[in-house]
Amino acid sequence: MTAVLSRMRSHFAHWREWELNPIVIKELRQGVRSWTVTGMLLLFLVVLFIASLGFLITESLSVNASVELGGRMFTTFVVILAGASVFFIPLYTGVRVASERQANGLDLLYVSTLSPARIILGKFLCSAYIVLLFFSACMPFMAFTSLLRGVDMPTVLFILAFLFLIVCAANLVAIFLACLPASRPFKVLFAIAGFFLSFWIILPIGFSFFIMRSGIGSMMSDPNFWIRVFLTALLAVGIGGLFFVLSVALISPPSANRAWPVRLYLTACWLLGGGLALGWCVRTGQSDGMGVWTYSTFALLVPALLVTISNSDQFSFRVRRKIPGSRLKRWGAFLCFNGAAGGLCWLVLLALATGAIAFRAMARLPGGALDDDDWRKLITLALYVFAYSLTALFLHRTFFPQRPAKLAGLLAVLLVAGWALLPPAILFFINELSWKTVDSLQLGNIFNVEFNRDSGHVVYHEYFAAGWLLLAVALNLKWFLRQLQNFHPPAAAEPAPPAERPA
Repeated sequence: MTAVLSRMRSHFAHWREWELNPIVIKELRQGVRSWTVTGMLLLFLVVLFIASLGFLITESLSVNASVELGGRMFTTFVVILAGASVFFIPLYTGVRVASERQANGLDLLYVSTLSPARIILGKFLCSAYIVLLFFSACMPFMAFTSLLRGVDMPTVLFILAFLFLIVCAANLVAIFLACLPASRPFKVLFAIAGFFLSFWIILPIGFSFFIMRSGIGSMMSDPNFWIRVFLTALLAVGIGGLFFVLSVALISPPSANRAWPVRLYLTACWLLGGGLALGWCVRTGQSDGMGVWTYSTFALLVPALLVTISNSDQFSFRVRRKIPGSRLKRWGAFLCFNGAAGGLCWLVLLALATGAIAFRAMARLPGGALDDDDWRKLITLALYVFAYSLTALFLHRTFFPQRPAKLAGLLAVLLVAGWALLPPAILFFINELSWKTVDSLQLGNIFNVEFNRDSGHVVYHEYFAAGWLLLAVALNLKWFLRQLQNFHPPAAAEPAPPAERPA
């Protein structure tokens, strides 16, 4: 009983340690003392007050009373809140994290005793608190619109909860971009790209308008509505969790096993997505959900493959100590440790399992989401992607062995771009470039597989991609066997010889 109580006490102390995150306290203290957050909040309140005052003055001067005044005011407030939250809060959070990733501010990330997960969690919680601050400031204006005609309180609360989830996911994306190991000019480019990508907030705003016009009360009785809401919320949480895990891996020390949490999280998401897709197929009797899961999995495998081949093959002593001594356990651990060899095996297993499960499910259900031509194109694209990656690995080890491992991913991208652009460039200079020549057979061009209008040419791409992949596997076979041989725990240190006693 005493042992159980002591264990519960230790777990409670560990939970309290995570609850009282010092990063949150530090960030909130700096945010309160800074005029950036305070000035933006005051400007936000002024804009909301002027907008509401303009609507009331216009309505008082109108002859006929508007029956949709509350709806129009709520629409304006949602646009203002979404713009202020998505454009300002992720930018503020990303700049704060990026400033600590510079060479003169690494004390928090590398000298502190806090774990990388606690650091990223503190940054995220601080950004979520700032989002709550803006939403709380906007809530009286939103409640005022519910007193007018055109919108009800359940619709207001539902749209605000949906928008809050979107902004929190955008904050995690900003934290991930700030944690990338890049110089300040590249981070400025990432910030500009993130600013333009933030315009995707138009989609949830449009969804909010649809919910407001239809009425949330009329949709609550439909079970399919709650299923869509649950899937949307689960997708947002899954994307946010992925960027959280990636951010933790980026700020972890190089001597840590960075691949373990990322691959474990992606595998869990893959299993959950497959289970939801199968459940949707069983419920509806159609295989469309399985097609979405298949395409999403193969789309995520491409960036995962680029990151995998950019991993270093050298294991630190800290990582080698965690390698299990049993040979059977070592085969499973090989997939979850650092290194390109284990990552390639993990991705191959995921791709084969996805194709097998999707093919069996779609063969038994009507309304197949993928026909024979789609399957052939998807398999050919997968063969090309792995062939390009293995070729980039071979080129990196052969010609640039002293360069960092990140060069392998860059070489893969350059190979894809060069092979796609070089034939059209040659045809352009010899004045033979036309839509017919671009659409014709170009073996090795990964884009020609998808946009080729002649389905008979896919067969030639299949044979060429399979032959190229076999050649790339043969060139990397010696390296792969060496990685398997070197994957073992360190040998036990020999005891020091006893010191000689003086005469």
